[in-house]
Amino acid sequence: MKESPKIKLPKSYTPSEDEEYMSIKQLKYFNSKLRSMLAELEKQELEDSVYYTDEDGENEKLIKHRKDKKEKIKEALEKIKLGTYGYCDRTGEEIGVARLKANPLAVYCIEEQERLEKEKNVYNIDD
Repeated sequence: MKESPKIKLPKSYTPSEDEEYMSIKQLKYFNSKLRSMLAELEKQELEDSVYYTDEDGENEKLIKHRKDKKEKIKEALEKIKLGTYGYCDRTGEEIGVARLKANPLAVYCIEEQERLEKEKNVYNIDD
């Protein structure tokens, strides 16, 4: 994340399309949101390890899903540090504030995401 004077965001702050894209305020907002998501996942993992045993492998998919999501969160946090968060991994275009508010882990702009989904459907490609 860009070095800046200490900015404390009001609790009611949400990024707006009217602001400079990926301004310090917006980056702080998404950094906080991503860290909260990571903390919640870690809390769920801890609770699961206390309450559940996985004798028959039923929780394997859930564990993999959480691990994958944690990786995506960590990658997004790293992008904030590098100054690349909020930009499409394929085109470099802005992903958009509204899209990131809905899904802070989005790595593609909506146009590229739609193109990839169409391609996946046409060629029946699994991730």
